[in-house]
Amino acid sequence: MKLINEQEIYDTWSPLIESKAGITDSSKKSWLTKYCHYHSLNESAGAYNTLGVVNGMGNVAPPAYPGMTSFSGSNAAAATFGANQGFYNPINQGSGDKFPSLLPLAIQVAAKTVGFDIVPVIPMSGPTGILSYLDYVYAGGKIAGATSSGSGTNDLADAPSMIKFPVYQSTLGTGTTGATAGTFAVGTTYSITNGAGVLTLIFVGLSRIDGFPIFRISGITEGYNVASIIDGTAKNVATSSFYTGLSTSVNYSAQLVKALEDHIQGFSGAGFNNDQQWQGPYVDGTKTYNPMLRGVAESSYYNSMGLSTFTKFVEAETFQVAASVTTEQIQDLNKQFGIDVISMIENALVNEVSQAINKHILARSFALGWSNHNQFFNTQNQNLNLNLILGGGTGTTEAYINKIDAGVTMPIPAGPSASSYENLSTLQRRLYSRILAAANVVANQGRRGPANFLICNAAIASALQDISQFTFAPFTNTLTQNNGTLYPVGSLAGMTVYVDQNMSYNDNRVNVGRKGGDDEPGLKFMPYMMAESIQTISEGTMSPKIAVKSRYALVEAGFLPESLYFTFFVQLPAGGIV
Repeated sequence: MKLINEQEIYDTWSPLIESKAGITDSSKKSWLTKYCHYHSLNESAGAYNTLGVVNGMGNVAPPAYPGMTSFSGSNAAAATFGANQGFYNPINQGSGDKFPSLLPLAIQVAAKTVGFDIVPVIPMSGPTGILSYLDYVYAGGKIAGATSSGSGTNDLADAPSMIKFPVYQSTLGTGTTGATAGTFAVGTTYSITNGAGVLTLIFVGLSRIDGFPIFRISGITEGYNVASIIDGTAKNVATSSFYTGLSTSVNYSAQLVKALEDHIQGFSGAGFNNDQQWQGPYVDGTKTYNPMLRGVAESSYYNSMGLSTFTKFVEAETFQVAASVTTEQIQDLNKQFGIDVISMIENALVNEVSQAINKHILARSFALGWSNHNQFFNTQNQNLNLNLILGGGTGTTEAYINKIDAGVTMPIPAGPSASSYENLSTLQRRLYSRILAAANVVANQGRRGPANFLICNAAIASALQDISQFTFAPFTNTLTQNNGTLYPVGSLAGMTVYVDQNMSYNDNRVNVGRKGGDDEPGLKFMPYMMAESIQTISEGTMSPKIAVKSRYALVEAGFLPESLYFTFFVQLPAGGIV
């Protein structure tokens, strides 16, 4: 990656972007300036690299004359320079205004696509990139490390401190001595036997994010490693009594426990005498969390943490579209109506690409939000789907696509009692309260900051606008009661409210999320070529053809990108809530 002076680039390009495209949003200008800079560098270092910079388009190599590379013969004066060399003379480069030759279509896409307002944009200088993740784990050893210290049957020399199984405890435990499925008790010791190998585990608790069971390793047979005793690969799942009812096509092997995701109390000190049970991430007010006494700490070994590094290779993907017009259309529409057909075609193609990119970004945001909601439901038994039908019973479900593009469902809970004192405003207020709850889940699960955007359809937005000026129970908002568009209709509890015009009026999904920094988890839009226009002339008809291509990567960065998004469904009564 090239090191750049971001402030200098911003000062150079920001005035041009603001004056030419009318974009004043500082975050959008920040990534657009870097994108323009990279584009200029790409052109300068690209195929056209023999002469000086021309109008910001980089070094341009002139074409040779047909059948010859330079003047020759009796014209001695002409023979002193190459083809078209005078045209590209550095002292005669024309206007210094770089903007018209740089990315007019890319600016249009950036201005029209709401997806760029909800995800950080990190321009790529080439068609590929690399993202690295770092996380601290409760290590002290490796899952696949062999034990060989010769200390007998309780050899922890190369074993990790804790492990986590990527399945819910309801399907784990029948093959564990002293446990039945779904009945693990904190602080209780269990053992797993595989051949001559024995692994002794102490149950710590459930993961805060995904609800998977976490165990502390208290003993392991010498000569075995954790992976050899717990083999959750497809070949052994079907026959292993440790895993019950699991697919044979998925790897369920143990994982290391991430410290930033699941803090385990006791690892750095378990009470005054360092003898208390280690405890999972949840607190309930019934346990103590004391540090070690001075004398105990002096005689205790440190528990070691490890650093896990992961690298993701990013490759730009493509949306492309083309259109053609006839020479007659260009001539007649221009002369009769003054219409620039080429410009209109380019605008149509830009709109097509913009819509495709927008739907891609929003679809992934909703999918990640559903995954987070489903994990929240599985770990804490809390369902934030909202039923506003008076007396509406349970049993209905909402289907969705999760983060791995799998079709799944979630239940819709019961609605308010039919005898409750509900009216239009109370139902709207229930909607507002549920949005607040979803925003707080994002803040608490992601631990990166509060939610700062909300995406919904026109029906939900109308209900929020309707109640925005209701003063009996006021709440913080800047929602306008004017007609809204794809772009913000205002803010609600610090969240910018967007209306997705591609959502139907009865598509009552609500997506709450956080647009964080470049270094936070979540979706990252990484454009290589936002929108490049290619114009050719058909040899047979001499009619122009225009193509627009967009190449970018939408990256789900971090170990838990879904933690910054939350999606829920609103079941409306027949008459709606507006």
